[in-house]
Amino acid sequence: MTAFHPPAGRLGPARRPLPVLILLLGLLPGLAQGEPSIRISDVGDEITDNIRAHMGLSREGCDLPEWRERPLLRAADREIRSALRALGHYEPRFTLDFQRNEACWSLQVDLEPGPPVRVRSLDLRVIGEAEQDPAFDELLQSPPIRPGDRLRHDRYEQIKSGLNRQATARGYLDARIATSQMRVDVQEQAADLVVHLESGPRYFLGPVTLEQDTFHDRLVRKFIPFEQGDVYDSRRLISMQQAFMNSGYFSDVRVDPRADEAEDLEVPIHITLTPRNKWSYLAGIGASTDKGPRVRLGVENHRANRAGHRYNAELEVSAVNTRVGIGYEIPLGDPARERINLTAGYQSESTDTSESDVYGLGIAHLRQLPSGWIQTRSLVFEREDFKVADVRDSTTLLMPGFQMSRVQADHPIFPRRGWRLNFSLRGASEELLSSISFAQATGRARYIMPLGEGRLLLRADAGTTSVQDFAKLPASIRFFAGGDNSVRGYGYQKLGPTNDDGDIIGGRHMASGSIEMDYPFADQWSVAVFADGGNAFNDLNEWNARYGIGAGVRWRSPIGPIRVDIAHPIDGDDNFRLHLTMGMDL
Repeated sequence: MTAFHPPAGRLGPARRPLPVLILLLGLLPGLAQGEPSIRISDVGDEITDNIRAHMGLSREGCDLPEWRERPLLRAADREIRSALRALGHYEPRFTLDFQRNEACWSLQVDLEPGPPVRVRSLDLRVIGEAEQDPAFDELLQSPPIRPGDRLRHDRYEQIKSGLNRQATARGYLDARIATSQMRVDVQEQAADLVVHLESGPRYFLGPVTLEQDTFHDRLVRKFIPFEQGDVYDSRRLISMQQAFMNSGYFSDVRVDPRADEAEDLEVPIHITLTPRNKWSYLAGIGASTDKGPRVRLGVENHRANRAGHRYNAELEVSAVNTRVGIGYEIPLGDPARERINLTAGYQSESTDTSESDVYGLGIAHLRQLPSGWIQTRSLVFEREDFKVADVRDSTTLLMPGFQMSRVQADHPIFPRRGWRLNFSLRGASEELLSSISFAQATGRARYIMPLGEGRLLLRADAGTTSVQDFAKLPASIRFFAGGDNSVRGYGYQKLGPTNDDGDIIGGRHMASGSIEMDYPFADQWSVAVFADGGNAFNDLNEWNARYGIGAGVRWRSPIGPIRVDIAHPIDGDDNFRLHLTMGMDL
């Protein structure tokens, strides 16, 4: 790098001191100016914060003109009393000491809030048709403020707003607070509260009009979970709106109950549906230690026709496997909860333990049960050419399958509490177009719970296979262990039974588990420690669990969690192994 030196006898930037001096002089008043100071006696954060929120003087700067001092201080007296009354203190004693100096001003509030007023009685009633509605029981039996509690105006208001919200949600659209009284006896330091809700009649759900021209009207109406004449309940409307959005057909859904047009207590419902773009495209890159860098490309048509059919195609390529597939989806009775999926695809995988090429066709019926479980019945036809150790073979399988799964989480991407359960069965018979008979069951469980500021993550996986001639079982059906999502510290599919030459050939059964704790140390970042264990095996008395322990970091990236782990295999040949994974925790 070449340095520049001013010619001898000349000054560089310091040659022009006047503009710099003017700039500094302009900044000096701001540097000398202080900050306003309001100090309040140590009476607790709740009182202090409420006084500051009420006091207009707290929003003034150092440029407060003198002519405004007296009005603001008189207002401060009223504001402090109002802030204290809101928290039940009706007889406070305080003084205000306002001072000015050359830089700014300050206010000292010496305060004794006095004894709080307590609720002596609470007369809380619902009158009218809603009197027999159990939906109000919780509000009536467990209100936010009760006799014996310190009087708080905000909680009194919560009673009224809670009753109004519940009345509106349940269809009592003419409901009003008929009586609202707060009687405070300052001498007795007691308050008597009265809140009466007059519910009026309960309304009903009326005719539904649809504003959309993309799909057949009969398809869209299948999303509506009620009949005209059903009692009004806003939860049904919210559930319907969510079902429309979750369908993937629409980019915007507006549900407008028109209470002002109600006839015979029936509220007409107007629904405006804006379709999403017909086509969407997927292009992504990722990486994991198991499969290395990978590239995904995909395309989906969200409305192949007005009946709501759609199709997609996807290609994924990595160092270990290549997968290409197409799918066609047909909505059924309740399109939000039931559909038929038709699939066709090819997958090639080559690992240190096996090689396989799988060609498949499938049909699956998916249905979400009222309990929230998703039930899947499937029939898959596969041809697989595979090589495991020194055995090379081909199989043809017609496999009926059954699966149950459910997910519960407090956040779709970064949950602090949640769980996932999955149980599946599949099999084939030589009497039904298959070259081998087998039956297989698998189960997976994930659980996340808060642990202080961090989380505890538990994982369990198990599987079992019944087969007479294991040597003919294709590689994709066998169980292996080890890798990013199995027993960390070991390579991908590097654990399992071996043949006489020591080559890993996979097993009939598998069991593995993990316990992990993560703890945040910065925004979007956390550290984790974990222990994994498990293995694949052929007989229970031959099960030889392998264990790995380690630590890592987690980044809550915009595309989901990214994990970097270093694991030590307790019984392995490597001292440490790096694991990089991307994907959801559940």
